[in-house]
Amino acid sequence: MFAADTTRWAVLVQQSGDSPEASLILGVPNPRVGFSRSFRASYLDRLTVHQVGDPSVGKEPPEFGWMSLSGIAAEGVKRFEVRSSIDTDTGGVGDDGVVLAVLRARWREKLNAAVTLASGEAVAIHHPSVHRH
Repeated sequence: MFAADTTRWAVLVQQSGDSPEASLILGVPNPRVGFSRSFRASYLDRLTVHQVGDPSVGKEPPEFGWMSLSGIAAEGVKRFEVRSSIDTDTGGVGDDGVVLAVLRARWREKLNAAVTLASGEAVAIHHPSVHRH
């Protein structure tokens, strides 16, 4: 992982034969000093979803791929959960609010995402790249 002023870049690497192979490179928002996390509209801001996978021999899209979801959580969000039809990633929220999930999914599948607030309430995330609950 490496960072610039506005973005952190994460690289997912998997072993391929004798050498590792970068299979996913994604930008994760880098909150500025003093970035306000007081928003509430969706509980996740700067939400991005990426998918990568190796095409088949016939250049058709792959059946499965790696998906990532990243963003910045609002104040009061303690945990997040992201699900595909075949995988789940859950985690806490960093001190700066950054969330990052990486999981396997069917090609072009829309993910299900939710956050858990400090009160214990679970809230579904509404965004064009994820399912609406």
